[in-house]
Amino acid sequence: MPDFLAEALTFPRNYRYSLAVQTALEWGLPPTAMILDDRQPSEGWSKADKKLAMAWTILKKETCKECGQPLWICRSSEKNLTFSVRTGVCYAKAELDKWQKGTKSQKLKNGEHPYIVAKMRREEDPLPSRQRYLKELAE
Repeated sequence: MPDFLAEALTFPRNYRYSLAVQTALEWGLPPTAMILDDRQPSEGWSKADKKLAMAWTILKKETCKECGQPLWICRSSEKNLTFSVRTGVCYAKAELDKWQKGTKSQKLKNGEHPYIVAKMRREEDPLPSRQRYLKELAE
């Protein structure tokens, strides 16, 4: 039976069910709670909560893996739509790149991998906040 259901979830007419199953599993709900329980809130989830969760799943599924834009924008043939390219610097990745070019990366043991840890030069200083970052972007 699971193999039949797996195939049935690929049928275009069953898109709403595959969306409901995917959303439920990502949000930690039983799939039947998203599919069958439209009248009653389940585990504190209202109909609006479920719709928002499914909308988020749609947005994730319909975001271009290449550019990060919604598919309906980046693949639009609208003649007046234009795009520009900006760059950003990930200082953590820059530090990792620098480390990997050095000799330390040659000494990794099997299964060992590098990862980034953020810290301030002065331990008593807090890490930058999201609000500060958004303010810098706006300026």
